[in-house]
Amino acid sequence: MRTYIAGILSIGLLAGTFDLAEAHDNPRKKLRRQADSYDARFPSATPRQIRNLHAFERGEYYEQDSNAHPVGSRSWWMLKERERGGDFRF
Repeated sequence: MRTYIAGILSIGLLAGTFDLAEAHDNPRKKLRRQADSYDARFPSATPRQIRNLHAFERGEYYEQDSNAHPVGSRSWWMLKERERGGDFRF
């Protein structure tokens, strides 16, 4: 009886090891994101906001609307100050 239990446990451990190895090597399990659709600094930002943020940081064209930028970013603060009518200085 002990040999049967030991055999079943060893088969179960080996089967579990093979399942983990197979899941690790499967490339379809990896999530891929587009470069302009995610920024770790602003996880709740929309892709539009991230595109405008990256354009601002690179010195390219970006929308002049604070709603089109992630809340709390440098570009958002600059546009909010401009919308308020103040003079924003870095």
